[in-house]
Amino acid sequence: MKTEFSASLAKLLIVFLAIFSLATFQAPISNNVLFPTLHLFTAIACASPQLPCACQVSIGTVCAEFWVPAGPSEDTLTATIFTDEQAEFTNIQSASPAIDFTDWPLTSDLVGPFTTSSSFRITSTIGEAGYFEIQFLLANNFWGCDFNFGNAACGVHIRQGIAHMIDTAKFAANEPSLSGQAVALDTPNPIENVGSLPTGNPCAWDTSFPQTGSNCIVGAPGGTAYRLGNSTGANGISWLQAPGSKDLNAAAAHFVAAGIATGCDGGTGTASCTTSTDSRLSGISSTAASHVPSFAIESDNVARLHLGDSIAQQICYMFTGSYSIPCTYLSARSVCPGCIPESFPGFTTSTTAVNLSWGIYTAVYNSPTGPLAFDSSLYFRYNSRFVSGIPSIQPPNGPCASAAVPTASAPNYMYLCNTTYDSLTSQMESAPCLAVTGDPVVGSTSNISTGHCPGTTSALSAIGAGVQAEDQFGKNAYTLPIFQQNAQFGYLNNGWSRQITNVGTGLPNYFTWLNSWNPSPVQPGTIRQGFKQSTSSASPFVDSSLWDEWIVGNVYDSLMMPSPYSGGQLVDWMVSSVQQLSNSSLTYMPPAKTATSFRFTLRSDMFFQDGRKVTAFDVALSYLALKSTGALMGGGASPIIGITVLNPSQFDIHLNAVGPFTLWSLTSLPVLPGAYWTNSGMSAWNSGISTCTATGASCYPAQYSLTGSGTPTVACSLSCTGFPASLMNVNPAQTGAAYDPIANHTFVGSGPWECGTVTSSGSGVCSSNGSQNPPVGGSYTLTRFGKGLAPASSVSNTYFRSNGNLALWIWSQNTGDITHDFLNFSVVASCFGAAVTSTGPCAHFQQGIGANGGPIPVGLSQVSIVNRFVGTNWVAPFNWATSPPVGVIPLQPVLYENTLILNPSSVVGCTNPYPTGGYDC
Repeated sequence: MKTEFSASLAKLLIVFLAIFSLATFQAPISNNVLFPTLHLFTAIACASPQLPCACQVSIGTVCAEFWVPAGPSEDTLTATIFTDEQAEFTNIQSASPAIDFTDWPLTSDLVGPFTTSSSFRITSTIGEAGYFEIQFLLANNFWGCDFNFGNAACGVHIRQGIAHMIDTAKFAANEPSLSGQAVALDTPNPIENVGSLPTGNPCAWDTSFPQTGSNCIVGAPGGTAYRLGNSTGANGISWLQAPGSKDLNAAAAHFVAAGIATGCDGGTGTASCTTSTDSRLSGISSTAASHVPSFAIESDNVARLHLGDSIAQQICYMFTGSYSIPCTYLSARSVCPGCIPESFPGFTTSTTAVNLSWGIYTAVYNSPTGPLAFDSSLYFRYNSRFVSGIPSIQPPNGPCASAAVPTASAPNYMYLCNTTYDSLTSQMESAPCLAVTGDPVVGSTSNISTGHCPGTTSALSAIGAGVQAEDQFGKNAYTLPIFQQNAQFGYLNNGWSRQITNVGTGLPNYFTWLNSWNPSPVQPGTIRQGFKQSTSSASPFVDSSLWDEWIVGNVYDSLMMPSPYSGGQLVDWMVSSVQQLSNSSLTYMPPAKTATSFRFTLRSDMFFQDGRKVTAFDVALSYLALKSTGALMGGGASPIIGITVLNPSQFDIHLNAVGPFTLWSLTSLPVLPGAYWTNSGMSAWNSGISTCTATGASCYPAQYSLTGSGTPTVACSLSCTGFPASLMNVNPAQTGAAYDPIANHTFVGSGPWECGTVTSSGSGVCSSNGSQNPPVGGSYTLTRFGKGLAPASSVSNTYFRSNGNLALWIWSQNTGDITHDFLNFSVVASCFGAAVTSTGPCAHFQQGIGANGGPIPVGLSQVSIVNRFVGTNWVAPFNWATSPPVGVIPLQPVLYENTLILNPSSVVGCTNPYPTGGYDC
């Protein structure tokens, strides 16, 4: 027995020393990767950590509860599908509601009742990290004007004309379903953006009708752009500019300048419109009626319906003198998710042509994770590298970026392809600094930066390039941003605690579902979430809506995770370390044009829900596949030019550029199990993993990159025999718009929630119809990864960030500081086999969750647990004890796994063994 222990302990020490040697070579993240913080907070203690506390954390005006970087606390998460938010609100107010939580902001008429009723609780008001806008298919023809991907002068006139038709500030204030819950916007960038980009001065955007006044500044209040005067209303709608007003006359003049009509009121030229008393077009071109745009108006949301209807009425009035819609010159049709006859067709893009099935759309963007960096919209949504790239629209045939790849879910489905805008947003994305002296600031009048980043002679800062990009966007009116919503969410007051009011998303978010707990929920062990609409896909290659991302994001995990209370803080989630490296610090040759590399080391205790270990090869396939297919969720991979796998848990990502927010987008991609997605098949993947995880495997370093035009394929260099490039190519049949990972049992991830009963051959069933996108009245049902097992009783069959595993990490007394952890490991090793005692350092390791209650002598189990967490800082790069992430629960928290309460010693002491006593005893 002694010999067996000595050999085992020696192996553990060798493993530990290997970890130690790697840790000593850690390098800090480069200074140009910035971590701006948005919110100041104050912690407010509760009377008891077991009881709900409505205001544990104060973040600005938001009152919230502590968040826990672990979970889930309940066994099951259901999402019931409704027709729209009104049906959802009706249900939760019924005598027997089917849901506990709503997913959409309360309408203004419900805020009062939810506030005063004892049946409900209501969140603080948050500014949503999203916006509503009018979009145009910029590849289409409108009334005889080919918009030419946003580059045609006639198209600029038309879009500017439509911008003058509506007073967005009046809409935000007076739309009944919003009623004070909205703020007008002039740029497609929420006010609460990470990086604090101000709005550009909009007053010179319309050169035909320039504006003056005190609001003509950088940081102007929303609703300033394209407004010559306050609306007095038309057709009974307060936000419509009236016939004969300066703005509606300007709209008519722009339409005349676009060549749609010869003048107004029988006159000729734009001058006949500026003096018109009714703003009516005359001499309408014969081609206008043969190129009638289709206005897709979302009908499942009242504000979007009223917005779309009113603009459509205004357009029809200017052509016909009547506010009736549709009309001869405008096709208006209602669309909504899953609706009959149709949903909005623009989200699905063609890989062979441009889908011209729509013209104008009432769009909305929301963030599933909270406040986002300003590049998330200005770059990742509108830069032309994110269109569906086909040869007919790329050089030399068209203006769209040559880097764009064919995709079924292009983020830039509007097909904005303008080289000036692309250049500005690319400079913004790869700027060497966030801000410099000379950048436009709130109150200044110029949108042009006079400064440049230190160490350069001309490089704009991200702020400098960002304001100029806003200026370019605004003066061409590529889309018409309308408003950003201020939101409060309602939920049942029936025993729930730890609901996380994300500062940009509100109640429905990853951490609400991870942390929420109820001692006796209506449906045992179950969080009952409402979805106001169904998903459009559960595939990470096709997902395009907020609801898609909620389902997909609960099954798959990402390398890093933003704090729910500060979008400017990233927590190492799947990784134990990340460092930025120069080319000269690498021990191998990186791919050509590598500007910098990020080295990631995965945590060693992560497994997919089918029992497979998460490896660097899985990450590499995920990133290369999402990039090569142009998936919306893969936007953050755009600067990647290669990935080098160094060992099963470590890899370098090589980038052709890096900017202030690169790490945010780069680490947001979902990590997929390669076994289910490789084009070579599961058996071949398993064989490659077996070969390259064997002791002494000669598989490293293996460097993978994308090559070829169209949809690129993977090439390998350096060491390629053990894990060839063929294994890294995704199965193209699984990346199309119609692929259903639920019906095909490939919906397997490493995240906190799993789809049905997951086995080694795939996922189970997690929807009411056995496939993705259940209909109204149907539902999704996700299960806690580790359900049915005792807390922390299995490494491979529970979520690596489960509450039980968090309790185990706390018990281990490791902190992630390698010196501390080395000494801590030495202590537990020295305690091996020692007699049970109640004093001294060995006493701790003989009891608590790591000793399965105890007291028992320290054995291999306790030593292995401490070894498992060597070098692990649960909230890296922060220090949980001294400088924690904003709003995180203080150490050592009360934790939950369904009906089990894991108490710390500070609550229940150590007189009785765990689980009656503290888990950290």
